[in-house]
Amino acid sequence: MKRAVLGLIGAGHLANAQHLPNLTYCPHARLKTVCDVRAEAVQAAQAKYGIPHGETDFRKVLDDDEIQGVLVVTKEEQHAELSIAALKAGKHVYVEKPLAKTVAECEAIVRAQKRSGRQVAVGFNRRFAPAYRKAKELLDRNGGARNIYYRISDTYSWTWGKNQPPGVRVYHELCHIFDILRFFTGSEVASVYCIESRPDDEVVTLKFRSGTVATILSSGYATLDWPKESMEVVAERGGLTVDNFVEMWTYGLPGAERRYRFRGHFHPDREWTQRYLYEALGSEAMRAVYAMQPLRFRLQMKEAVPLDDSSEGKLTREFLEKRLCAGNYDVDKGWVKSVDHFAECIAMGRKPENSGARDGLIAEALADAVVKSRRTGKPVRMR
Repeated sequence: MKRAVLGLIGAGHLANAQHLPNLTYCPHARLKTVCDVRAEAVQAAQAKYGIPHGETDFRKVLDDDEIQGVLVVTKEEQHAELSIAALKAGKHVYVEKPLAKTVAECEAIVRAQKRSGRQVAVGFNRRFAPAYRKAKELLDRNGGARNIYYRISDTYSWTWGKNQPPGVRVYHELCHIFDILRFFTGSEVASVYCIESRPDDEVVTLKFRSGTVATILSSGYATLDWPKESMEVVAERGGLTVDNFVEMWTYGLPGAERRYRFRGHFHPDREWTQRYLYEALGSEAMRAVYAMQPLRFRLQMKEAVPLDDSSEGKLTREFLEKRLCAGNYDVDKGWVKSVDHFAECIAMGRKPENSGARDGLIAEALADAVVKSRRTGKPVRMR
């Protein structure tokens, strides 16, 4: 099996939560070098994942002729600089979302990609989620998606995003949904309309050039026991629902099974039995796992919890603190397949099916349009 030789730039939270462990079981990828400005982060990644080389200067990664592609897993403020430098050095690029900080920076990456002749993949991994690949197949066989309702609700506004300015969540989270809706419809967005009830709690309506309409319920005020995403799609006739990447029900779609269930995600440091429980029991198992998340969070915050010092209490505490997979990382959203497909295409000399630089640019432009519509109270037409 041919394998692409890769370097990874940025060994922070996302790299450790996803890319570094995922790369250990991507059959088409060989991670040669990890790079971060923090030497201690580089050394920790090398020791944990057996990565041969470590650097604190990204230019040394780009100067390595053996490295064929790089993963850019830094803050978005650095995405444009690093991606363009990598393309100029002749490397293929997998860059996390959002593609860049602004539309202008995204356009610069698109131009650099065209000049280089190399491939750019953006971390819109949901295109490779098994549940969504199957949904796309069924919808395309039955006249396509005509009306879509998508909920994405998380704890952003009272946990990890509470110190961010209002509206930032659109660029960090809704960019994923803009991309997956374009994937399902096979069409571009004609107009955007957004109305909010409070900051980071809004409804976004998209009208596609194909005639399809989509509604996004977006909120940062959910709770940890509430699975993050769900989708309902009406096809030419009938349709389907997908519950947080774990369970799909179909209605009136010829040739489709009534219900499909999908395995969870695997992280070597965390509990992994939900990978098989989700496939066997679907949403029932998922909701049982999510019911434990608030208690896990309280332990992280050093709050009082109803666990005594008995053997059972100690074992439960240890499981929640050290083994329970964090909500949002327990389901298969296509992280592994997205990177492995990118690596396989590099190794085989093919164009990948990942979202590309142009897709990243479109997602950024749609986020700008949402923010503008929310501010003006009027629909925004897309070019």
